Amino acid sequence: MNYSSRKKNKTVKYIVLHYTGMINIQSAYSRLNSTLSDVSAHYLISRSGKIYNLLCLKFKAWHAGKSQWKNDKNINDNSIGIELENKGHDYGYTEFTDKQYKSLKKLIYFLKSIYRINDECILFHSDISPNRKKDPGEKFKLKKIGISRFNNCKIKNENLSVIKMLGLYGFSEKYIKLHFDDCIIATKRSMNYKKITKNIDKKFKKDFYNLLIQ
Repeated sequence: MNYSSRKKNKTVKYIVLHYTGMINIQSAYSRLNSTLSDVSAHYLISRSGKIYNLLCLKFKAWHAGKSQWKNDKNINDNSIGIELENKGHDYGYTEFTDKQYKSLKKLIYFLKSIYRINDECILFHSDISPNRKKDPGEKFKLKKIGISRFNNCKIKNENLSVIKMLGLYGFSEKYIKLHFDDCIIATKRSMNYKKITKNIDKKFKKDFYNLLIQ
């Protein structure tokens, strides 16, 4: 099987967004449904906006891999995985469709009503595994689904260090120490930067601060 039971002491806390990174929806659907695969997800959303419910929510999908967010490790244990059809960076990364955003917004609203998931717990795969993953990438626009992840981040210090801001963003202390450059790149993807580099300049620091206080 390509899924397992949730641990009894783990409740759903996060929603993790991915792109399929495959050439078409058929390939993604087949892989995510194959019992011989080592990956799965709860939902798949095609470019036409069709939602596929691939796995019952009571089960743990294998979508996050080695991951951490704040103090939570192994994010598969307490999350729901949603895959969005997109060829990704390896096969021809494209903009997500309006129909995908519309369906995703409805799906997240539904899931939030069941599990009381906060906006700050709607995560990207690149957030929880910055050293391994790029998805859903810089072309995914969170504002199109009405999510404001940092509305509870109350800071009023424009001179915060980048390390401090990375911690407020949600990266664990361990990941910041071991994968600092990857955390910077993942943050830029979430801010929809067109040019993704590890460089830190005044503009990035200002943009990062404004993101956290939005």
